Amino acid sequence: MMLTPASFSHAQEFLLQRARPLERALFRFHFENAPAGEVRHALAAFQNDDGGFGCALEPDFRLPASSALATSLALKYLREAGIPARDPLVGAALRWTQAAFDHGLDRWPAVPCAVNDWPHAPWWTWSESGQPGFTANPSVEFVAHLWRYREAVDATFLSEITARTEELLHRLPDRPEMHDLLCVIHLAETPSVPAVLRNQAANYVRQAGPMIVAREPEAWIGYGVKPLALAPRADSLLAPLLCGPVSANLEFEIVRQGADGAWAPNWSWGGLFPQDWPEAELEWKGVLTLQTLLTLRSYGCLAEVGYETVGQAHSLAYS
Repeated sequence: MMLTPASFSHAQEFLLQRARPLERALFRFHFENAPAGEVRHALAAFQNDDGGFGCALEPDFRLPASSALATSLALKYLREAGIPARDPLVGAALRWTQAAFDHGLDRWPAVPCAVNDWPHAPWWTWSESGQPGFTANPSVEFVAHLWRYREAVDATFLSEITARTEELLHRLPDRPEMHDLLCVIHLAETPSVPAVLRNQAANYVRQAGPMIVAREPEAWIGYGVKPLALAPRADSLLAPLLCGPVSANLEFEIVRQGADGAWAPNWSWGGLFPQDWPEAELEWKGVLTLQTLLTLRSYGCLAEVGYETVGQAHSLAYS
């Protein structure tokens, strides 16, 4: 099943007219051969003076101040666009990342307590931190980012958090939470991570991914773990192990495109901050529409529409 040229054009129109400048820049980078500098410029609007990122980069919490979750997401986009470690934007983000590690908790707290002072999804409401200990989300994803940019990272710090990651992988549960597994996937798919650690992560992903994936379309309407969330590209680590579910999920997504050309989130804030959710929902539509188009293209599900490709830019998102 293919997304038709008309449906692609409808999605393109939504992205270029209604999405945030960031998603517009990413679309142009991936589909129109636009320079990576456009992505960098759009991301700079979310960076704070301390080098970290905030300002609702992750639409589900509107906190302007820097947070680990938003900064990790920014580093993902910077890697995706191939922005090098010597770039001042990247350098500032890496300095913030190293300084933000909470040695008392032995991890990066995903969000600070100040998140409660701003509109946010209920699952991002901050409460007193639990027991100290290294966690997969977002700490393991930061390890992947820091290895990618290792020339700009303190070698001792990188060695210490790599050792913590090795220990964590030995004690992760057989059936992990989805976002924890996604962080381990990012680690396993980052070529610059040492081979021993990367292989350890890959072995865990191959064991855990098929166990938590939702295989029935009824679950994908809710918060079930979609196959394409775990294998968003044809060269994803789990793609060969989820062929049938991935194929069904591709068809599911193609028919789920909205009348406005976008793909909408299958969640809401449940009535919390009702005046702010519509803006977040619109932003999520841009994020999800771009992600869906990239996934459909990777699996060969876009009919010829005359767009230009950018080599394997998205396949190398975690280079």
